Amino acid sequence: MKYLKVDLTNGTIESHPISEDILKSFLGGRGLGIWYLANQIHGKINALSPENILSFWTSPLIGTGTLSMVKICGVTISPSTGTILMSLMGGFFAPAMRFSGIDGLAIHGKAENPSMIFLHDGTAEIYPAAHLWGLNTGETEEALKHEFKGEKIQIASIGPAGEKQVTFASIMHGGHAMGRGGIGAVMGSKNIKAIVVSGHNLPEVNNPPALLSTIKRLTNVYTNSLPIKLFGATGTTHHVNGLNVKRIYPTRNFQQNKFENYEKINAESLYKNYVSRRTTCYKCTVRCRRESIVDTPNPGKIITDGPEYETLWGFGGNCGNEHLETIIIANELCRQYGLDTISTGMTISFAMECFEKGLLNLEDTQGIPLHFGNSEAIIETIHLIARRKGIGEILAHGSKRAAEIIGKGASEYSMQVKGLELAGYEPRGAQGMGLGYATSPRGACHERGYLLPEVVMDDPEGLRYQTTGKGELVKRTQDTVAVKDALGFCVLSSAGTSLQDMAEMFSAITGINTSESDLLLAGERICNLERIFNVRQGFTRKDDTLPRRFLDEPILGVDGKLHTVDLQPMLDDYYEARGWDQNGVPLPDTLERLRLTNYLHL
Repeated sequence: MKYLKVDLTNGTIESHPISEDILKSFLGGRGLGIWYLANQIHGKINALSPENILSFWTSPLIGTGTLSMVKICGVTISPSTGTILMSLMGGFFAPAMRFSGIDGLAIHGKAENPSMIFLHDGTAEIYPAAHLWGLNTGETEEALKHEFKGEKIQIASIGPAGEKQVTFASIMHGGHAMGRGGIGAVMGSKNIKAIVVSGHNLPEVNNPPALLSTIKRLTNVYTNSLPIKLFGATGTTHHVNGLNVKRIYPTRNFQQNKFENYEKINAESLYKNYVSRRTTCYKCTVRCRRESIVDTPNPGKIITDGPEYETLWGFGGNCGNEHLETIIIANELCRQYGLDTISTGMTISFAMECFEKGLLNLEDTQGIPLHFGNSEAIIETIHLIARRKGIGEILAHGSKRAAEIIGKGASEYSMQVKGLELAGYEPRGAQGMGLGYATSPRGACHERGYLLPEVVMDDPEGLRYQTTGKGELVKRTQDTVAVKDALGFCVLSSAGTSLQDMAEMFSAITGINTSESDLLLAGERICNLERIFNVRQGFTRKDDTLPRRFLDEPILGVDGKLHTVDLQPMLDDYYEARGWDQNGVPLPDTLERLRLTNYLHL
């Protein structure tokens, strides 16, 4: 495997091999991303400065016929949080990048003028892209398909939000997003509009018969798995019903934990009235994605990928909004502008609470009555955020910084950790999720410690409200997810593939003898190096916390009792399970065991 280093400032392109030792230690994707960044950046820098590095990493498993291995990982410093940022994207881009003969791309510096990068035949070229600047992501893709007519290409691009460096701007690939943490703003800060990949060469496999044997077995598992079939039917959208019943569905900026009108915005309503067909990612038989169509007088007919659960929630119950058409339109606007739907929805719900509490008025909002449930206000505010106009200029910073600008105690209503807004799971109804939000390396992220059983499964014994054992549970879950992220695996297909299966495929493809325990050790190494990077950036235990609302304001659980998040005892247990000191710094023995001793003081 190899990566390209593209220095935009001086226009140089270098090719570098990825050694077997690094591959075994960090696997690919997210692992290679933190390995690279931790070795390249040694001081605290501005995420939107030319000194920041934007890199993209595949894994040895992607593009080899393995099931559900489709995720490319973008790694940088987040403009939302100042932490390490890892952001994954499905679809077809990662396999196409491997077919181009390139496994990783590290972008340094800043282009003098708007540019794009073309990857093909193992190399890269930098092209001018001033003619694309200002286009939305759909227009950009259409223009590039015409420009590269005759080439089989895949495209990742930013929209106007990334160009204007909205701190939660996304990189888009069709309807697939590198969403959280503002990676699109970093790409915009480097004057890069798009990355185009083209290639036709299959990656090398060390032991094809062994790989084929595992793939055939897993194909049979996928074909006959009832959980996978059920998940594929409606994808993540089925969470609306389940979480609402369990009182883990955040409503009106986490003021309540269930939405009275959830049936108007659930999977049944979506699929009955708007979904036209199911879609999928590269070589995935789950087919959990969907295409939705809305036809209204204004803005007219809209065809969009999705929406997923987080978007249904973010612009739905989170904003007190029961109008499904508005959610679908908001989803498409975020796709075209290049905006993360979670942070966009959460920042709007923050503004709505500020408006209803009297911290914002009509003069502040350019006449928009930002009341919960005002669906038209949601659409108007998305436009303002993406264009950085009026109240959108303030909200484009995300809810944490916007609260600081507004003042008057607005920070009480910013539901974020380290600057990243929470996702659609109420932590007072799932203690482990609260700990996961607090300790996620990129801020309040549900995916880096995907506690699916605690959140969505039946729980007659009320384990989700208990704190005992949550430190070890969250640590183990985060390590496991780090392995999957590094290998490019879609966690939504977890029912079909075990870590042992992944170890077999990694061994067959790379020729590196790898066991399940080897993978878990690599996952632990990745999580610890991310922590080391954040420690070097100035983060400590005081940052591993939650908004006061979750710690001090009880909410009624499905068990009929009032609950807050009892964070500090869980945090102590988590640090102990991790082998960190009480300030959250990895101990010398931990560093030595994981072969990370030299990284803490780089």
